[in-house]
Amino acid sequence: MIVYGTAEWASVFEPNSMSNKYQVDICNLDKDTVKKLKDERIPVRKGEDNGDGKDTSHKGNFITAKSKLAPEVLDSAKNLWPSNLKIGNGSRIKVSVTPFDWTYKTKSGTSASLNRVMVIDFVEMKSRKGDDLEEETEGYVLSQDETPFDDDDDDDEDDNL
Repeated sequence: MIVYGTAEWASVFEPNSMSNKYQVDICNLDKDTVKKLKDERIPVRKGEDNGDGKDTSHKGNFITAKSKLAPEVLDSAKNLWPSNLKIGNGSRIKVSVTPFDWTYKTKSGTSASLNRVMVIDFVEMKSRKGDDLEEETEGYVLSQDETPFDDDDDDDEDDNL
């Protein structure tokens, strides 16, 4: 099944640290897609603002597709996507998913398996280490002895003390 939407929390090149799976939230699904997913018994969630500081209303109707295997990621011309170019929230994507049934302890259900991802409109992932702080012309500057980095890799003798 092919699903169009916007990407949120795309972990398609390395497993998500919480689920230990490759995954992506496919958001802002249209009515026809929601119906097709429900026909396949894949639950569709609705983003909402509960006033708890975790506003997900911008997601609209969405699903989370997951896989134990890394999905193939392509650009819109079907070229392989470079793994160092992280897919940011809001990127428009086309995703191949397959419904699968699962049972865990006393619960069971159907979820979406993540197969392939095509990036149609790319939004670069913003780093938390942004460039929002400009350098100050006056102020304290660490001395060479205080910096946490060892620029001299040949000086391994000190590392063994």
